[in-house]
Amino acid sequence: MFFRRSRSRLVMSRDENMAPPRPSAYRKSLGRDKGKDSLYLVSSEARQMKEQEKDQMKKLNNRLVNYVDKVHDLEMMNRFLTAENEKLKKLNKTEDVDVSAIYDDELKRLREKVEELQTKNAELEIEKDNLQYELEDVVVKLDTVKEENKDLEKEVKSLSKDVDDATIERVSLEAKIENLQEALQLEKQVHEAEMENLRRQVAPVEAPVLQAEQSSILPDLNDAIQKVRKQYEAFNAKSIEDLDNFYKEKVESLTKQLKAANDDIRDLRSDNSEKRKVIHQLEMELEALRQKNDGLERNQDGLEDRHAREIAEYQEQVEKMRSDLDGAKQDIGKYLKDYQDLNSLKLSLEQEIAIYNKILMGEEHRIAVIDTKTLVLANDSKRSSRSSSKSSSRASSRSSSSARSTSDIVEEMLEKDSPPKEPSTSTPKAESEKSSSDNEEQTVKTNNIDEVKEALELASPREESVETPEGVISVSWKVKGGTVRPIKPFHPLGDAELLHKAMKGIGTDEEAISEILTKRTKAQRLVIAKHYEEKYKKELLKELESELSGNFLSVVQHLMWRKSVLDARALRKAIKGFGTDEAVLIEILCTQSSKDIEDIKRDYYEVFERDLTKDIESETSGVFKKFLVAIMKANRPADSGTVVSNLADEDAKALFEMGVKQWSPSNDRFLEIFTQRSYQHLWYLFKQSWPKLTTVDLIETVEKECPKDLVRGLKTLIRFSTCIPPLYYAIQINETMAGKGTEEKQLTYIVTTRSEIDLIDVKEEYERVFGVKVEKRVEDETSGKYKKILLDLLN
Repeated sequence: MFFRRSRSRLVMSRDENMAPPRPSAYRKSLGRDKGKDSLYLVSSEARQMKEQEKDQMKKLNNRLVNYVDKVHDLEMMNRFLTAENEKLKKLNKTEDVDVSAIYDDELKRLREKVEELQTKNAELEIEKDNLQYELEDVVVKLDTVKEENKDLEKEVKSLSKDVDDATIERVSLEAKIENLQEALQLEKQVHEAEMENLRRQVAPVEAPVLQAEQSSILPDLNDAIQKVRKQYEAFNAKSIEDLDNFYKEKVESLTKQLKAANDDIRDLRSDNSEKRKVIHQLEMELEALRQKNDGLERNQDGLEDRHAREIAEYQEQVEKMRSDLDGAKQDIGKYLKDYQDLNSLKLSLEQEIAIYNKILMGEEHRIAVIDTKTLVLANDSKRSSRSSSKSSSRASSRSSSSARSTSDIVEEMLEKDSPPKEPSTSTPKAESEKSSSDNEEQTVKTNNIDEVKEALELASPREESVETPEGVISVSWKVKGGTVRPIKPFHPLGDAELLHKAMKGIGTDEEAISEILTKRTKAQRLVIAKHYEEKYKKELLKELESELSGNFLSVVQHLMWRKSVLDARALRKAIKGFGTDEAVLIEILCTQSSKDIEDIKRDYYEVFERDLTKDIESETSGVFKKFLVAIMKANRPADSGTVVSNLADEDAKALFEMGVKQWSPSNDRFLEIFTQRSYQHLWYLFKQSWPKLTTVDLIETVEKECPKDLVRGLKTLIRFSTCIPPLYYAIQINETMAGKGTEEKQLTYIVTTRSEIDLIDVKEEYERVFGVKVEKRVEDETSGKYKKILLDLLN
């Protein structure tokens, strides 16, 4: 830090610190006083100033020695570490191991094992589904048999009722037959009695005198009575026979029906018993299948638990390896940064040493000249007055130059190194030659000063990439951070009460809600939500959603949700329904790190219970589908701050030889470069390595020659990797407000997600590129409470 301040003092602007340059007060003007015994007067102020300058030079020399000691210590530490590394290599007797290859092999093996377990799990699922289907069929058959049994039982009940009715009818008919037989017997007795009476009445009376006359007078009734009796007997016999036949037929028909009913009942009972046996057998089989299903489910649960434990162990090992790899990368970046700092420190020290040497040489020469001269007063009063006036003016100039900057000292050195001026002549030609020589001298002096300043400025590492002898490039940029910072002191319970008060009663205080949410970080908002739920037994976000609406509610949701949840919801909306919004898929997936993609996939499954990769595969097709699926594998390494220039050059050469027309996901090399290289690696590839091979604009070439399905994705990936994030999002903000209308959703997404990361830098880049402050543009393009909450986040 001190070195940078001292360097800034060396190159400090002349206009800010002192008056325009003047000739040195310690330089002897040989041209003007040549041939005269003009000496210098040394006052006490000059000696005091000389002592102060000596003390200052001692301090600077001490600091220089401290810097040199630090550099020496760092070099010794570097040598010690190198020796220790060589010693460890000799002890292990192993060559340098490619850690990334080991990790890749281990990951590949783990993925194969996971795929094998997934295959077994799928087979078990299929077997389980088959058993489930069989069980359902058995249950259906059982239900059918039960229904048939119920129908048969109903029929048996109805037939038994009919049999009972027929039995009752038979009994009643038998009683009627008995009654009729008794009546018939009684009729026979009555008939016989009547016939007996008739016979008695018909018996002849003895009247001998009148017999001949009576026989001739009365008709003969015996024949008629005999005929009537015969007819009556025939009719009675026929009636009895018909009645007997009728009842016999009725009894026979009822007997037949009863017999048929008994046969049906017997058959139904036998069928019922057989079906009961079948039902019992099916129940036993069903119970066995249930037990088998329970066993399979227990085995499946055991396998899933064991596989989950193994996967968790493997993931822990992978995370540990990744953390070790990240630590190694960070150590490499730290060592590289230390090396760069040492190089810059070395360059700066060399520049300062050169300047200090020149200053010391000039001061020693000046002190020697002053100390070797004796002080003599001139005899002539005019010369005395002149010398006194000169000495007073020099003394005043010395006192005014006590606060000189190093730039003026450098100017004095350059003036001392320049040849002395010759006495002027009276000819105009000589005057013109003198003026031209003065101008040339002044130009040379200025150029020398600029060269010194430029050398000092080059000592600071301002470039985005610095190459080391090993071919490792440091690629980084500094950011000032976001506009939303953690508030201190933080009172989450008080904030929860204020939010509840803002939503309580009729109406909602949006300004109070905006004031609280825009001044807290996302982590602090989640703590506030937790306290709110504990105190009021309600979820804060649901309460806010019930009270707010429109774009203001959208901003509040963006502030409360995680970024991965926002991206997951945007992707679901782009996929769901008729058609697919490919622009959203490209903008989100082509600008995320591998960790961000994994978070999006996890939150997508938690929110929608669906697999994001499968949804993308089902909604896209062709080369675009292959490109997105390769990105979804999340094999892109994180930005470590360093890039291997040789690998970037090889990738650029491979892409160039492949030809832009042949860029396709079917080419493994193409996928490897575009989906398995860090964004900083792609930055160096497109900004440094590609221009070495061709001068044609890459974006225009992609638009003309690439497959149409890939053009938008490649353009987004190239633009995102070749721009620093603040510049990229500044351009995105401008596009949301360009033309008629404003894309509020995209504007809300950018402002809320970058508010804690680099929104300050986004604002500066916007003003630098477009010449207007982003707050002014947002204020012109939005309105109402939505404008207020956006301005709160931007400010």
